[in-house]
Amino acid sequence: MPYKDAERKRQWERDHREERNARRRKAMSRHSPEPLGIDAPLLDPNSAQAPLTNMHVAIGGMMGLAFLLTVLIVIWRLGSSAHPVGTT
Repeated sequence: MPYKDAERKRQWERDHREERNARRRKAMSRHSPEPLGIDAPLLDPNSAQAPLTNMHVAIGGMMGLAFLLTVLIVIWRLGSSAHPVGTT
């Protein structure tokens, strides 16, 4: 496969296109549980679900950490009041 000459590369790609496409189809059929004749349903572009971004993940992590700390503080406070120091 000559890469130094751009025209020879394009010619090689044209000559081997069917072979490459057959390999891609074969690879896709191994990963796809449904037959090739059935089209997969397309995702609705108007769906309300937004893609998950790094910012959303960071905010979720911070909220989870805040919740965990709140629960631990409440447990610590209730635990210390459950055992009052006796004055005798």
